[in-house]
Amino acid sequence: MRVKLALIICLINYGDASLKINPNIVLILADDMGWNDVSYHGSNQIPTPNIDALAYNGLILERFYVAPLCTPSRAALLTGQYPIRYGFQGLPIRSGEDRHLPLELETLPLKLKQLGYGTALIGKWHLGFSHRNATPTYRGFDYHVGYWTGLINYFDHVNSEEYAGFDMHEDLYTAWHLQHEYATHLFTRKAQEVIRKHDYERPLFLMMSHLAAHAGNQKLLEVPDIDDNNRRFHYIEDGARRLYAGIVTELDTSVGVVIQALRDKGVLNNTIIVFLSDNGAQNIGEYDNSGSNWPLRGMKATVFEGAVRSPAFFYYSKLQKKSSVNSQLMHITDLMPTLYAAAGGNVETLGTIDGINQWDTITRGARSTRSSALLDIDEVAEYSSLIGYNGHYKLINGSVLGDFATDGYFGGDAGRSANPPYDVDSILSSLTNRAIDGGLTREKVVELRGKLTTKCAGVDSRAVPCDPDRFCLFDVMNDPCETANLAKKYPHMVHKLSEELSKYWRILQPQSQHLRDKNADPSRFNNSWSMWMEK
Repeated sequence: MRVKLALIICLINYGDASLKINPNIVLILADDMGWNDVSYHGSNQIPTPNIDALAYNGLILERFYVAPLCTPSRAALLTGQYPIRYGFQGLPIRSGEDRHLPLELETLPLKLKQLGYGTALIGKWHLGFSHRNATPTYRGFDYHVGYWTGLINYFDHVNSEEYAGFDMHEDLYTAWHLQHEYATHLFTRKAQEVIRKHDYERPLFLMMSHLAAHAGNQKLLEVPDIDDNNRRFHYIEDGARRLYAGIVTELDTSVGVVIQALRDKGVLNNTIIVFLSDNGAQNIGEYDNSGSNWPLRGMKATVFEGAVRSPAFFYYSKLQKKSSVNSQLMHITDLMPTLYAAAGGNVETLGTIDGINQWDTITRGARSTRSSALLDIDEVAEYSSLIGYNGHYKLINGSVLGDFATDGYFGGDAGRSANPPYDVDSILSSLTNRAIDGGLTREKVVELRGKLTTKCAGVDSRAVPCDPDRFCLFDVMNDPCETANLAKKYPHMVHKLSEELSKYWRILQPQSQHLRDKNADPSRFNNSWSMWMEK
């Protein structure tokens, strides 16, 4: 009898231990960070040693596509569906607008909770907050600290898109006690707390949705110490670009601190870490942040590569192909099924999604089954774009709001000689690399960076626009900077991709933007943004 009892206890304990092998997931989402603003892409202007070290130790995804704007990109990430299916294409949700991610859509954190995960969101939401059912803790997150609107200032945490109000919340409560703490420091500290306090009998899904490197209100760029920042980046002539460099540096330090926290807790080896930006940098307009998409064409809110091709990578100690580059086509909708599969979920239960499970591609180097991806359709601005033919060609019809100035090249060549040389030693000695301790060498860093530096001939600011009356076709496999329009040369390819694009036009749900509700005015709620429709 004692033998049988011992055997039962052993089996129970074994069952508990097997649950623990489900990987933790940490997803780090930068905001409006340019292709050229991670130094592993070849620029020496802004060193990002922790981000670079994490990328070099993992799998770098060089053909990872996102939506061109904040709200659509985040919606695609959390639902695995193209935003056109539920009218979320077009301009992001504005503060005071009664619009939110449709409640019937299941989200990634909700599905992970069903697998036994604890879930937390730190930072930006931007998917609606007019009532509590639209806020993060009602959409799958056990815990949220951050802001509900699309942007805040880094120190006072005020959003003033039309009405001015404080926007920092902890779950449903206004977190006045967190005001004046620099946003990147605040989010990093809270991430450390989550990692340290979590009970790893349940795996953890932690999404860090940073303010960095988005501009605050009216192009406001803020750093913890401006004098120190000016000394550090004295070689950058443009003052706004110097501030941007400081913002990215704080983001890079945050990455290192979070990786070290995972190591200190003893869970780094069983944690999947994903890094990406929601879209490219913005270089014109109210929220110009002085980021660099160079040498890729376009900026945020276009469908050119500078808007929709994101710096992205996976790190996981169990990857079969570490310290390597994957150039297969991937899309932000793929994160939902990929991470769900990595967590042990059955992707077939996710229903109708556009995302593709890329877990075998990421972990084993298997060939991806994705041959095309819808980049965007905006029926109001009259533009659309699809990448197809196994990621080889991109079709564009129309230009954002007819503003051809946004279709050019921005950010200059940040790799010019005025910048300091690339410091490989800083990569190897970074918090991230020391925490991973995976044997990364100087030779491997140099080899990978050489592969990852994008170079194009013919890049200039006089790019011919893709106006609404004709198509542009680019061979983005061989011409990632979109310098040569091949539409006249390959009319059969234009026809093929336009037919595929037309299928998405047929399922598009019209975008439903609303006027700002005067009842949302923060002056009615102690000068803070609140759930103004909550009874």
